[in-house]
Amino acid sequence: MPTVAHFIAYTGTAMGGPVVGLAGYTALLTEAGYGVTVYSARAAADGKSVALDARVRCVQAPAASWAGLRRAPALWQQAGAAPLELLHSHGLWTDVNRLAGDLARRRHLPHLLAPCGMLATDALRYHAWKKIPARLWFQNRALREAHCLHAKSEKEYVDIRAFGLRAPVAIVANPILPPPWYGTAGSVGDAVGSCADGALPQGDAQPFAREFRHAFRIPEARRIVLFLGRLHPVKGPARLVEAWSVVQARHPEWLLVLAGPDQGGYRRAIEALAVTRGCKDRLSFTGELHGAHRWGALAAAEVFVMPSDFENFGNAIVEAMWCGVPVITTTGTPWQALSSSGAGWWVKPTAESVASALDEALALSAAQRLTMGGRALNLARQFAPEQAVQDLIQVYQWLLAAGARPACVKAD
Repeated sequence: MPTVAHFIAYTGTAMGGPVVGLAGYTALLTEAGYGVTVYSARAAADGKSVALDARVRCVQAPAASWAGLRRAPALWQQAGAAPLELLHSHGLWTDVNRLAGDLARRRHLPHLLAPCGMLATDALRYHAWKKIPARLWFQNRALREAHCLHAKSEKEYVDIRAFGLRAPVAIVANPILPPPWYGTAGSVGDAVGSCADGALPQGDAQPFAREFRHAFRIPEARRIVLFLGRLHPVKGPARLVEAWSVVQARHPEWLLVLAGPDQGGYRRAIEALAVTRGCKDRLSFTGELHGAHRWGALAAAEVFVMPSDFENFGNAIVEAMWCGVPVITTTGTPWQALSSSGAGWWVKPTAESVASALDEALALSAAQRLTMGGRALNLARQFAPEQAVQDLIQVYQWLLAAGARPACVKAD
């Protein structure tokens, strides 16, 4: 099996979805027999490093941040001397992404480039003053020269084409593992297969839920609406708090839990908004969650909300669906199927639209929400992680001229 070199600017869990996707891909690739090396830069603000499979070789160097560029000269030295066969880079705009493009060009190596949602129109507008110099310096060239681009959804494929890129695009979703209460199956395939169509997960999720409530002092009588993600403007927590302030009085038994790392001190702004809007006492902040506490929050929730401006995939949405939780999200995410399948709400990214969806969700009976959760679980099963890694391996084989172009690759 060939060795695949993954390049990503950071591996800290505080930095969001691309890191979680990387961890899933690399674990499944090593299980399939691939040699995997991850090259990344390291900064104090990144948070705890994601847990990578023990068989993955990790090469990190300190990042000297300059306007987010994360220069890592030592990483250039180490990667430049390494035997490489195929490059898979994740994200844009940083020195690590510049390194991947430079290595692919100089050493004539196949390069699969995943923009990780950063070519969406709203994403390009966000802090554009930082991105325009990077585009002119290295990023536009790397995007044009990539042998294949990696989209996580059909929506991201459309964004890539709208940006003007004509290279083939592989549409491969992030691999999101099922929750631990799916049983003691030894493999991902067994875990996914342990759940009958339309049924809720095998095993007991309640110990996870009880431990989460105990750890964060949430009474059993409180029903939970969960936000799970970075506290960052593009994730929409301010929009959610504004919506919550409108509906909370009509649903006094419910608590809004905001779970996720505080990025750039944004939590202070959210807390101040909650005070201004009169809903501070109906909000709970947990900070970043890992492992059993993360799954416990999802197990305890009866409604999940991701009110983002934009997402190319939305890992936490799939995690919530795996847990049988109905989802409210916005048209900035690629999850129209939630609405069409009766598994949740897909609404405009406005406080008014989110408030309306919350009102509907909380007014349902527990049985109705459970039925919607079953539909959400059935939808999650379509994104089984073993399918994602099978598609990715086929893309790798094609790029290495060892196989035909797979069906997940669009060349138009």
